Amino acid sequence: MTQTTQTTAPGAAGAALYNPLTLSLYDIWVLVLSNSFAWSCPTKSVQLPFFKQFIGKSHLDIGPGTGYYLTNANIPKSAQVTLLDLNLHSLGFAKQRLGRSDTQTVQADVTQPIPVTQLYDSISIFFVLHCLPGPSERKTQVFKNLKPLLSEDGVIYGTTILGKNIGHNWFGRFLMNLYNRNGVFNNWDDGEQDLREALCKNYEKVETRVVGRVMMFAASQPKL
Repeated sequence: MTQTTQTTAPGAAGAALYNPLTLSLYDIWVLVLSNSFAWSCPTKSVQLPFFKQFIGKSHLDIGPGTGYYLTNANIPKSAQVTLLDLNLHSLGFAKQRLGRSDTQTVQADVTQPIPVTQLYDSISIFFVLHCLPGPSERKTQVFKNLKPLLSEDGVIYGTTILGKNIGHNWFGRFLMNLYNRNGVFNNWDDGEQDLREALCKNYEKVETRVVGRVMMFAASQPKL
């Protein structure tokens, strides 16, 4: 295992939520209840198949949470997996759940230059952007920071909960208000068009779609 720590962490407030207790509740609260009933983008039927779609021989998972997606993605044993997160609890929890001794972990803030020199065939970033502190220009710096980590045919893909012009239901509005007020989310101003423009600024090939209140995106061919 390799581990790199960055001491400057603009995203620390959101990341601090995750501890052994909250991680033990994460799958049922976020992946089952919230994804289905607040964000209308179910985990098993929508997000997990999307996660599995692009996985390559070398994969970087940013914000692995509990490791649910990796554990259920049927990743070949020969694939190399790296986890990146600001929170050490998440890194340890996800690595243990994945059960692969060769899994590498990196503690870092994705809004800053990332201390990794390896190239990856696939980079996933699920439910991370809506947790990052705004404004949007700071969040979308992530797309630029990830470009040097992609292999020639690599793909960066992910999901994020939108806040602008999306029509949240009562459950979603309740969670949005609660999470934004407490610094867990920072996404009231996050819209599909703004995020798509940021992706297009950094990548030649960009695909986006919205399912429920969640934007799903994939990008490749980094621009110089």
